[in-house]
Amino acid sequence: MRAILISLVLLFMSVMGNAQSLTLKIGGIENAEGFLYVGIYSSEESFMKKPAYGFRVEVKDTLVTVPCKGLPSGAYAISVFQDANGNGVLDTGSFGRPTEKFGFSNNAEGVMGPPAYKKCVFEFKQDAEILILLK
Repeated sequence: MRAILISLVLLFMSVMGNAQSLTLKIGGIENAEGFLYVGIYSSEESFMKKPAYGFRVEVKDTLVTVPCKGLPSGAYAISVFQDANGNGVLDTGSFGRPTEKFGFSNNAEGVMGPPAYKKCVFEFKQDAEILILLK
C-alpha cells in the first residue's frame, strides 16, 4: 500500500496523450471515518501488486466522489478499501478475511481472495463515472 501513497502525485499530473477524466463514486460506506485507499492498475501483472496510480482520500460521507483527472485512455482495474481505523492497512481476521470494507471496479467479487483482473478490468476511452460499492 505504500506504493499507493507514492503514486499520489502521478495521478494528478497531466500525462501526454489522450487524457480523460474518470470520476469514481465509492458507495457502501457505513461509517464516515478513516480513509479510502484507491489503486488503479494498468495490467494483469501489476494487479494488486503495484498500482499505476494510487491515492488516499479522507472519508467524510457515506458516498465519496473521487475525481481522477488526466488519466490516459486504456484498460484499467481498480481496487478500493476503507481504512476505518487509520492504520494504513486493510485489516484481516480469521483465514485472512478482510474486516474492513473493500471493493473493485465492475463490483467484481472473488472467492477466497480478490477477484481476477479479468473480472475487474474496463476500457476507459472517454470521460466516465464508475460506481464501486464496498462490501
